[in-house]
Amino acid sequence: MSNSSNSPFILVIGTGGTIAGLTTDSGNGGYQAGQVPISTLLVQIETKFSIKNIQLSNIDSCDMSESLLSKLGLQVRTGLADPKVMGIVITHGTDTMEETATFLELVCGEYSKNLGKKVVLTGSMLPSDHPEADGPRNLSAAIEFSGEGGGPGGVWAVMGSKPIPGLRLVKGHSSDVDAFLEETLPNGWTQVSNDLPIPSDNQWPWVEIITSHSGARLDIIRLLRDRGVQGIVLAGTGAGTVHENLAPALEQFMEARGAVVRASRIGRGYVGGTLANGRLGMALGAGFLTPAKARIALQLALFATAQSGAKTLSWRDYFAKIVGLSEVR
Repeated sequence: MSNSSNSPFILVIGTGGTIAGLTTDSGNGGYQAGQVPISTLLVQIETKFSIKNIQLSNIDSCDMSESLLSKLGLQVRTGLADPKVMGIVITHGTDTMEETATFLELVCGEYSKNLGKKVVLTGSMLPSDHPEADGPRNLSAAIEFSGEGGGPGGVWAVMGSKPIPGLRLVKGHSSDVDAFLEETLPNGWTQVSNDLPIPSDNQWPWVEIITSHSGARLDIIRLLRDRGVQGIVLAGTGAGTVHENLAPALEQFMEARGAVVRASRIGRGYVGGTLANGRLGMALGAGFLTPAKARIALQLALFATAQSGAKTLSWRDYFAKIVGLSEVR
């Protein structure tokens, strides 16, 4: 692995996660994520590509913050703009990898496609010192994939040594080593890439996720509205259905100019724009986005709409493009 400053290179950004984790002395398979620096992880990798690395953070990805997402997005954009950078690999915990992949797709996916460069997230399900650690294999595959010429650019993930488009990434199991799946979209389904602005630390719109379930109560929605929440993603039952107790409060939230998006708590499958029983008629469906992905998308759509000098597009217009809706009601 060469680090020559005069040759093209793969930029590897470390953020932590299980891939950088170490087992604990508990004896029950426990570990602490984000303990090993990216420079140490790279020592294990044999590759024909030159490598440079940046340690952006070293955290458990369940603690991912909006501030860190902003820093990562700006770092990736800077890396993509460097003509010597052939591709970018990001080591990341698996808990929130889907959200980060969605964020990167929405803020630099089009840019990376136009440049023909790949931004590749990778991680592991087993800590770095586990005898069957999957991290080195995934990291090596991610580096090779990011350095390949001739293939499509854009945001990807490599988990289980297989590439998955970033926006289609789904964590389908909590513990299996091969835990990630690719969401399958229907033939002809199109998704519009349109890089959105990156919020700074204190500019992220406040969006929360509310789950519809048996015996749901509306009090939490009224509380969030009174506290100034700008958007709500409903993790609905089935194909985004909502309990009758929640629907009136969500309707009132929308009447007060709050943004509501309907997703499914199932985590896979399509959520359309209307419900047969007519509830939440003004809410947008999240398409194939999970509630966590939909939250990121809604935050970025709301932020883009609020920018001075922005076009006359509403958050609904931006979100509809993100999920591939042909029109907005």
